[in-house]
Amino acid sequence: MRLVIVGTGLIGGSFALAARQCALFDQLLGVEPNAARARRAEELGLVDEVVAEVPADADAVLLASPSHTIAPWVLRLAEHPGVVFDAASVKGAVVAQIRASRPLPPRFVPCHPLAGSDRSGPQAADADLYRGHVVVLTPEPETDPAALEQVAGWWGVVGARVQHMTAQRHDEVLARTSHLPHLLAFAYLHCISDGDLSYAAGGFRDFTRIGGADADMWSPIFGLNRQAVLAALDGFEGELSRLRRLLEGGADAELSAFIEAAAARRGKFSHGG
Repeated sequence: MRLVIVGTGLIGGSFALAARQCALFDQLLGVEPNAARARRAEELGLVDEVVAEVPADADAVLLASPSHTIAPWVLRLAEHPGVVFDAASVKGAVVAQIRASRPLPPRFVPCHPLAGSDRSGPQAADADLYRGHVVVLTPEPETDPAALEQVAGWWGVVGARVQHMTAQRHDEVLARTSHLPHLLAFAYLHCISDGDLSYAAGGFRDFTRIGGADADMWSPIFGLNRQAVLAALDGFEGELSRLRRLLEGGADAELSAFIEAAAARRGKFSHGG
């Protein structure tokens, strides 16, 4: 079987490494418009070869390019006989963009692996990136059950835990658990001066790690999931206002309870790996 990976950075490269270790495919090809990344992906052995186009006889295509490029790629591959699956962190808007032009191709399986890093590019690829992590599949009524089963199987082989949900539910949840934290980290870093950095330590490092993320990736994500992100931001602003009232009112006991409740919620977090 031949797999083509469109986008050979962290997400695509990590799947390639894991798939190679598990002997999932006989051949791995890459499509990478960035010449430097293409060379690096070949040098690192992420793919056997970087090609200009998706071959007509490819058995599967993983779209691991930025979220705003997924719909154009699905439309481009609409008549391709292979299974097409993606890794975009927004699902509803992508499906809507495709449907605006044509019926959803039945062999397209929308996916989102809940794994990542603040590193990027082929050099960040990690064969264990998906091990123990959830991969959400958001099949539509048109999705071919056989294609869905095949894609779920591939994710399972590379170590992921596969879950299914609707695209709307996915986008609402990810707005709160992924998109909002990035938005807050970006905003917070605008409150810090260069002079402040000399006095930053562990708390700053931990809170701002995702603030170093790629703008070319995150700006489109916020745009594609705009309404869900705004709703998540509304919820956060409500909690921030409550915290401000506690501080202004000197409500030390209530403030302590607020912090304890937050710590208890953090304690329930279980991260794969």
